[in-house]
Amino acid sequence: MMRFLAMGVLSLCAVAPAFAGSPALHSGKYEGLMLAVTPQRQVEGYYSQTMGEGVTRGCTFYLQGKPAALTTWQDETYPGSVAPSSDGVTLTVEQGRQHPGCLNVLMPEIATGLDLTQTASKQWIGLVKVSADKAYLLKNPSAKAGKRPYIVKNDVVGVLAFKDGWAQVEFINAEDRSFTGWISQDQYGRLVVPGS
Repeated sequence: MMRFLAMGVLSLCAVAPAFAGSPALHSGKYEGLMLAVTPQRQVEGYYSQTMGEGVTRGCTFYLQGKPAALTTWQDETYPGSVAPSSDGVTLTVEQGRQHPGCLNVLMPEIATGLDLTQTASKQWIGLVKVSADKAYLLKNPSAKAGKRPYIVKNDVVGVLAFKDGWAQVEFINAEDRSFTGWISQDQYGRLVVPGS
């Protein structure tokens, strides 16, 4: 009898984690998607994918809102959603291929759920778009630019912290190298859904 009771308890222990709740969304890189989960449990994202060599085709768009009911945009806005999966996220935008350049680049599965594998876990609390022609990544808000790495206009970067008119940001280049530093609020803009 004791053996069966012990087996029953062990079986329950093995099953319990499956019912502990669904996986949560986490900030990070998911193939072509940069995703930030804000302190308010909203998401901000930037999707970028290119195809071809020499002459390339590209697909980029932004996303923001509640994970189950977000807005995506480039020229037009389209509804979408993002949900955690076993090894990443599932991004769904029924009209996603209507974003400029996306028809020939983005997989048709975007309409029903495109699975993206996590390639890097990050601590981003938001995303911002660089508005200055050149923004040096300072060691701290009062530092001098010197010979520091810099980011350029229209780069989208992850935010690690906001403080007194500054943002501590992380930029990931094409070779997946990461650079962090502080930029001032006059050098970036928050992602904002058009018309909101």
